[in-house]
Amino acid sequence: MEINLMGEVKARRMAKILRRTFVFLFWGALIVLCIIYRERITVDSIVELVPKNSVWSIVVMLLLYAVKSLAMFIYGGILYAASGILFSLPVAIIVNTLGTVIMTTIPFYIGRKMGKKSVDFIVQKNQKLEIIRDMQNKNEFFVSFMLRMIGLLPADLVAMYLGAAGMRYRPYFFGTVIGLFPSIICFSVMGMRIDDIGSPEFIISAAVETALTVISVILYFIWNKRKKKGTAENGGEQ
Repeated sequence: MEINLMGEVKARRMAKILRRTFVFLFWGALIVLCIIYRERITVDSIVELVPKNSVWSIVVMLLLYAVKSLAMFIYGGILYAASGILFSLPVAIIVNTLGTVIMTTIPFYIGRKMGKKSVDFIVQKNQKLEIIRDMQNKNEFFVSFMLRMIGLLPADLVAMYLGAAGMRYRPYFFGTVIGLFPSIICFSVMGMRIDDIGSPEFIISAAVETALTVISVILYFIWNKRKKKGTAENGGEQ
């Protein structure tokens, strides 16, 4: 009886290892392909890749968002715009919102598994990410929301760090989605009007997205200036 139980436990462990290995190899192969063909990852190439059937096109787009969550070099705006081309505006916004949840949830839980020390090492390599530490003790929803509004920060690394830092998922989820929602709408509209870039819808959306980028640069500049000033004052006290 004990031998049978041990055999079942070993079989389950082996099956679990095989599943994890398959998932790792599958996603690893996808990421490698994306790296090799990264210059070809454009709005047009994605639109050509996605099947015309509405149901399958939604499934493929959501899978692309899952790939993007692990492939940091893919720009999320490309996927947002592609959805705007493929679907009606309401459907595009829904698909892009679901895709946003996918591409920000996966790295969040990867960070949770990696642990804070591992992500700290990554943050040290990117000076912009240090803003996370300065905001870490503030309201969780506010931190998540502001970090998404400040689009200069790598979205995937932000998610990993917040997950590793132990942030609760609910405030992270709402802060992330609300913070990215203006970009979701803007890029969806721009994709919808890509064939008429002189239309009011395209111009207004592009102007809003540009304004958000400018605001992000200004906010980061102010934070960086205050940080340098604080460092100088602390150094003077010593």
